[in-house]
Amino acid sequence: MQRLPVILLLTALCALSLPAQEPAPAAPESLTLEVTPLGDSDELVVSRLTFRLRFDQSIPPGTPLVIQGSVLQKGAVVRNFRYALLPDQLSVASFVQSLPVGDVEIDARLLIPFESEAPMLLGRVTQQASVALTGKPYEASAEDGAEGILAEGIVPETTGAIRILPPRRDLAPNLFIVDVETKAPVQRVEFWVDDKKIFTKNAPPYRAELDLGAIPKRVEVKVVGLDRAGRYVDAETFVVNERETPLEIKITRTVTPDGISHFKLNIQNPRNVPLKDITLFAGDRKLIQWDRPPYAFSIANAQLAGVEFVRASATDDSNYEASDLVFLDGTRFSEQIDVNLVELPVSVVDAAGVAITDLQQGDFRVMEDGKPQKITSFGFSSNLPISVGILVDHSGSMKPRLDGARKAAIAFFEDIITPKDRAFFGAFAWDPSSISPFVSNVQSLRSQVISMPEAEGGTALYDAIVSGLYRFRTVTGSRALIMVSDGEDTVSRLTYDDMLRYVRASRVPIYFIGIGISSLDFTVTSRMKNIAAETGGVAYFIRNVDDLSTTYEKLEAELRSQYLIGYYAESTRTDDKYRAVDVQTTRNGAKVRTIRGYIP
Repeated sequence: MQRLPVILLLTALCALSLPAQEPAPAAPESLTLEVTPLGDSDELVVSRLTFRLRFDQSIPPGTPLVIQGSVLQKGAVVRNFRYALLPDQLSVASFVQSLPVGDVEIDARLLIPFESEAPMLLGRVTQQASVALTGKPYEASAEDGAEGILAEGIVPETTGAIRILPPRRDLAPNLFIVDVETKAPVQRVEFWVDDKKIFTKNAPPYRAELDLGAIPKRVEVKVVGLDRAGRYVDAETFVVNERETPLEIKITRTVTPDGISHFKLNIQNPRNVPLKDITLFAGDRKLIQWDRPPYAFSIANAQLAGVEFVRASATDDSNYEASDLVFLDGTRFSEQIDVNLVELPVSVVDAAGVAITDLQQGDFRVMEDGKPQKITSFGFSSNLPISVGILVDHSGSMKPRLDGARKAAIAFFEDIITPKDRAFFGAFAWDPSSISPFVSNVQSLRSQVISMPEAEGGTALYDAIVSGLYRFRTVTGSRALIMVSDGEDTVSRLTYDDMLRYVRASRVPIYFIGIGISSLDFTVTSRMKNIAAETGGVAYFIRNVDDLSTTYEKLEAELRSQYLIGYYAESTRTDDKYRAVDVQTTRNGAKVRTIRGYIP
């Protein structure tokens, strides 16, 4: 959740503005508490906590509010609680809690939560209560909600109580943020990555920051929801891919102490093609077939005696089938063969460096690791849509060149982008900032270039390259990433080798425009040339920003005169070995440039 605009909070909450680190409490009457016993459950007294709220100023609509606190007995915290207030709870909010017998202290605060900063304190109350058994069992009413049901001791069978929101990549190229939505009676959430438990969260927000490493790879994130007593409620798995697949199915199996295997099929269907068959097999025996969610099934382990594995399959209306297989001894079948399209951007020039644009598919030969490949697709870039990104260095040394860099980038977009093309723009210094999504609207690109930050800071060139390439992860066809910089990397979190591995896995041509870099600075120029050559791109070195327009013209001519050659290659999901690529042509005297190789 982002922080509300400062001027809005100052206007609406001026009487309550407090320092971020150690805010002073508001007037005591801004939050009051009443404790009402409702009945007994497991030597605890189920009680209703009624909070009454009063604000000196009106709260802007949509402002998030939470009541967060603790129940203490003999100075020790016996439980914590946190409630997000609904729009109809801004004057009175009521919740059910189970309190221990004896003298207790309830300490509660009314807060505006912020994602990356200390919360704003609006009110606080500390209430003493003497808790005694009522002599009558507690029976939950419908309005008592999840806490009431748990206090009564009834834990219903639940599906759909856990939902992983699609993970998002943070500014750090290797960091994924995973948020989990829960429903009653989930009270604890376990986070698993590739079948290893990472940690458990006992209270919301249920969020994990997962460091998946600098290299693109497939990662399985699983969350298991438990109730207050630690009993299984629900589970879900999400597959984090660098490249989107048409359909993905994952089996989540959770074995509980009562000897039951709980199976849950998690399906990722990004194209939203209707599904027509979802089936779970035990060995060769069909356990269950579904025609609608939830895709959940529980079975006694005794009924799986002699079964080595379970398998799930899902088929959509286009007849694309996805499957998953899990061995019941705990291992997972992960050597499934995938067939992937490898697209090669190919530039061909004669001895004078002039582009050759009249070649046909039969004029090319493609080799991978020395083995000939069958060309399955062939096109010429002038007839194909182009996807291009520009990242401009705005570190402190770029200050005298920044206005010229803006003008040249705008002119490039205006010249090259047609309605069938798309592009993005971004800037980088200490880290990549404001990298836009792909758009076809030149006016939108112009606005993004104009709003580029002013020059300051260091140069995170390697981080910027990876962040820019990440934009291309679901894009096929004719692609190019253009990097404009005047110096070497100084502050990246990624190493050169990690960045280079990502470059090889992405298979996107990278073009460098180095401005004002000394010819004696061999480290910078050689690395730019090497990265460009690895990807089939070119490194241009110019003396000043006035030469940018001419360089962009060369780039446009290059992009519009490429061939796009495709072939299918087999790989497993654990492949990470570099594969060398060589493209040859039958035209005498022609020079061919494309990617040197790739990592599947």
